[in-house]
Amino acid sequence: MLGFSRLFARRFDPMSAVEVNIPPAIFKSVVSGKTYGIAGSVWVEVPEGTSLQQLSQYMVHKPREAVPVPGEKSWTIKGSKGNLYTVKLSEGSYSCTCPGFSFRRKCRHIEEVK
Repeated sequence: MLGFSRLFARRFDPMSAVEVNIPPAIFKSVVSGKTYGIAGSVWVEVPEGTSLQQLSQYMVHKPREAVPVPGEKSWTIKGSKGNLYTVKLSEGSYSCTCPGFSFRRKCRHIEEVK
């Protein structure tokens, strides 16, 4: 059976950092003792002792840009405590990023948009 590092990881190329769309983390294998920067399915072997601050030398987080869905509308609504929430209307259904919507499936932010 192939070793873990041979299947998933690649050594860091000092000429360029790897761009990833998920914030990276650090993982140290208890089997091999090697240290990796990981972001989803991307694993890059990094020097032992690499900190999260130093990880940007090896992996750069570049979030994906949101692609608008045709016919979808969205609004940014300020909550009662100053937090910003996104209300979306897609295919006739409203959704909101506030905690209340995740529990009750309705909230005042949606009512404000309607």
